[in-house]
Amino acid sequence: MKRLAIAALGVAAIALGGAALAGVRGIADTKNGVTVRTDAGTLQITPYTASVIRVVALPEGSSETYEPSQGIAIRPEARYRVESTPAGVELFTDSASVMVDRKTGCLTFRDQKGRILLQGADWLNNPGERRISLTAPRQGNIYGAGERGHSLRLNGDSLTFYNRQNYGYTEGDPRISQMGISVPYIVSDAGYGILFDDYARGLVVLGDTITYSSDAVRPIAAYLINTGGTLAGATDRFTALTGRQPLPPLWTLGYITSKYGYHNQKEAEGVIDTLKSRGYPVDGMILDLYWYGQETDMGRLAWDTARWPDHAAMLRNFREKGVNVVPISQPYINKKGAIDVYNELVEKGLTVRDAEGRNHDVTIWVGESGMFDVSNPATRTWLWNRLKPLTAEGLAGWWGDLGEPEVHPLSIMHANGLSAEQYHNIYGNEWSKLIFDGLRSDFPQQRPLLMMRGGTTGLQRYAVFPWTTDVSRSWGGLQPQVKLMLSSGLSGLGYMGSDVGGFAVDPKNPTDPELYVRWLQMGTFSPMLRTHAQHKPEPYNYPQYEDISKRYIKMRYQWLPYNYTLAYENVTTGAPLARPLNFRDTLSDSRLANIADEYLWGDEVLVAPVFNPGQRGRKVFFPKGSQWVDWYNPSVYHKGGSTATVKAPLDRLPLFVRAGSFIPQYMEPLENVQQYDPRFLTVKYFPSTAETSYTLFDDNHQSPTSLQDAQYRLDTFTGRRQNAETQIRVSSTGTFEGMADVRVFTFDITDTPRPPRIVTVVGSDPDDVPLRLDSFSSLKAIRQQGWHYNAATRTLSVRITYTDRPVTITAL
Repeated sequence: MKRLAIAALGVAAIALGGAALAGVRGIADTKNGVTVRTDAGTLQITPYTASVIRVVALPEGSSETYEPSQGIAIRPEARYRVESTPAGVELFTDSASVMVDRKTGCLTFRDQKGRILLQGADWLNNPGERRISLTAPRQGNIYGAGERGHSLRLNGDSLTFYNRQNYGYTEGDPRISQMGISVPYIVSDAGYGILFDDYARGLVVLGDTITYSSDAVRPIAAYLINTGGTLAGATDRFTALTGRQPLPPLWTLGYITSKYGYHNQKEAEGVIDTLKSRGYPVDGMILDLYWYGQETDMGRLAWDTARWPDHAAMLRNFREKGVNVVPISQPYINKKGAIDVYNELVEKGLTVRDAEGRNHDVTIWVGESGMFDVSNPATRTWLWNRLKPLTAEGLAGWWGDLGEPEVHPLSIMHANGLSAEQYHNIYGNEWSKLIFDGLRSDFPQQRPLLMMRGGTTGLQRYAVFPWTTDVSRSWGGLQPQVKLMLSSGLSGLGYMGSDVGGFAVDPKNPTDPELYVRWLQMGTFSPMLRTHAQHKPEPYNYPQYEDISKRYIKMRYQWLPYNYTLAYENVTTGAPLARPLNFRDTLSDSRLANIADEYLWGDEVLVAPVFNPGQRGRKVFFPKGSQWVDWYNPSVYHKGGSTATVKAPLDRLPLFVRAGSFIPQYMEPLENVQQYDPRFLTVKYFPSTAETSYTLFDDNHQSPTSLQDAQYRLDTFTGRRQNAETQIRVSSTGTFEGMADVRVFTFDITDTPRPPRIVTVVGSDPDDVPLRLDSFSSLKAIRQQGWHYNAATRTLSVRITYTDRPVTITAL
């Protein structure tokens, strides 16, 4: 942080507790900002980055000190200056400013052009009674707030921040406005975001005035964010503040099978054998509670040797087949099957307590149980020491279930002095952190993987793949999934997924093959493709549609290079993998504001799932700014800003690509991602008259620190079509250990009306001579370099060998 200047202050006023309070005694330059002192209190203004400024208001005589919560990942490091003018006191960064008005005490937050983003004058910050109120001259469309399923756009809502499990929910269920992950952060497409740094039970009212209130015992702060005018900018700056998810294990981008539950070793091995024998690629298996016995064994955290007589051999065998195993754990210790563990924990004081310090049992769906107190450092140590040797046997990560926590009586007191209500939302973060830290410390060569469904701000830092809890297996269960995924993504949770196929089964209608197919199609273009249910979650249980299911699961593997690049974008910019249609829009098209039945997969792809039984067509809105190309028939274009009714037979997920896009694909058959060989990629190019580019990411797929160590490569493809000429430039930066010296790129150039007269490739050196490529009768006939034209699909395929030196391909 660099301080540039601070001027003397005369008389000013701020508002604390809703009243204008004159008589400013002065200002004090602090290490990282400025404090405005009045007769009634202080206003602390601290710039964290050029776009993020923290504001804390404390009443006169307060002995409290604000400390950032676990949700804040960085320290203040912004350049700033402070000016005193007749209008007020103003702190400036390079991109934003906060001013306290002399006469009214109103706080004003502006962008770098001086446009007012937020104003506020109501700051109540007393123990157990906290409130922050702000207004926006241009409110815009408001999003975020964590996992919300009732609506994508949140204007006019009153939202509770208190994690809750909602078993068997469906579209229209009032419960889904309050789900398992509460993030007290809102963002507007009008250019601002607000993070209320708090993890106690809270309420935000999104009326003409935005008011956040809480009964937190610790002071709360507002982090004001200048988003740069887009949701993309907001997500970038919000995750820079709260932390970003590390690169995932590559296998998590494959297909994962899961069930409640695989009861024993024989069943688990049989499922993997069946998937493989029927031609499905598979990379993961999630084990529900039967790995440790039965329901009443919850908390044993040990393999049941009767059900799993040789789990070590099973894990080795699965690893040889490329199958990664992740078992479940929960916050509870059942007093029946896990009584020995329960007694040990109670004796050592590692369970939750009541106000008198006595052990406090809870009653959950499997009976009376103790509960891990993860606020207690000794509990965290005990728990990791239990998980560590299990992990060392070959587990690929951990699934933390019931972590809202699902049952958390208000009479509980935690070891850190907080009540259940005060600690509830952050329980999942601290549980995740202890496992993440243990994995990074004791398994430093392994990329961590956690599945958690409860937490709050910053949960993404702990390599968490959250999911939208126990959704109904019904069309109503499928329908809110886009809203849940997008709201979570705009709140920092870029990997939100669902129980594909639906979890909670209606005994009267336990299966619906058509629903399964439609959910699987959407799941193919979601952060984790994991089928999970109480009954028949695997695709081979629906033989009438098995060809469709298999094609989409294989499609997931074909998209591996594109999806892995999305993971890189998430690490470096915070962008979620699934994005709302207005993610990069600047309020230019109001029609995008609340579209919640289609979404962008990255920036290049538009996904429009089908949500109703028997539906074989649907309306699709195409964002303006470019034309959109039908993935299945690239000769069909849709104008940006238009709406069209498109065909959607059961075997087709409506899928469209932005004109000018490059979509990298891996077209060789795979049984698992271990067989993925990025030396041989197909890059589909959908030409545009405008010059466009795309950057592909790759590394060794294993190192948890490849980005920090600069061990990765970026390939950039730039293209343009002018009249009959199509040109593609390829360039690269970066390297990593084990990187191939030579790669083979096959460019599939779509919507090419006739075969070219000539195709050349030339290097970037002025002395390089263009090499004329030969034409071949089939793509398979091209061993290294050449081209083939498919008249039936109007596709020109150009294959080149590439050595990281820039080259240009020209087809005339």
